[in-house]
Amino acid sequence: MNIFLKKPLHPILIGKIGKAYGILGWVKFFSFTENKEKIFSYFPWFILKKKWEIIHVDKWKKHNNNFIIHIENILDRSTVSKFTNLEIFIDKSILPILKEDEYYWNDVIDCKVFNSRKEYLGKVINLIRNQNNDVLIIRNNLKKNNFKKIMIPFIHKKIVKYINVKHKIITVIWN
Repeated sequence: MNIFLKKPLHPILIGKIGKAYGILGWVKFFSFTENKEKIFSYFPWFILKKKWEIIHVDKWKKHNNNFIIHIENILDRSTVSKFTNLEIFIDKSILPILKEDEYYWNDVIDCKVFNSRKEYLGKVINLIRNQNNDVLIIRNNLKKNNFKKIMIPFIHKKIVKYINVKHKIITVIWN
């Protein structure tokens, strides 16, 4: 892990800054990590304006289902408002190393998806979480300038039969 990075070599989106909260430089913050509070154990945080910049959070509090954060040296609402809607990134190198059959969501992005008949369905462009299970969002663009999105429930073993993030391949039981 290199905590002296000036910019992320392998950026991973982990959160987003919301609107200013109060008048003392606090801002709403939305964590995209599975365990929401775990985001505060990852550092440094990067934002991308015209170039990569590091931001330092000196305080945070749980607020409703998300958080409010205070960015170091920001003392008023108008200054912190300039951060509204900025995305927060970390470098992949600071994430814990996973077991062989585990993976992070960002590892699944860009995987090619095939059905059990080895027919190409498309490429994973996103994952979303709903109450019941995660969902793969697949972009199918077999015809030039014509694509559709396919949403496949991410139910391991039942629908998602095989995942190889190293070779970027997923096999699913799907028509």
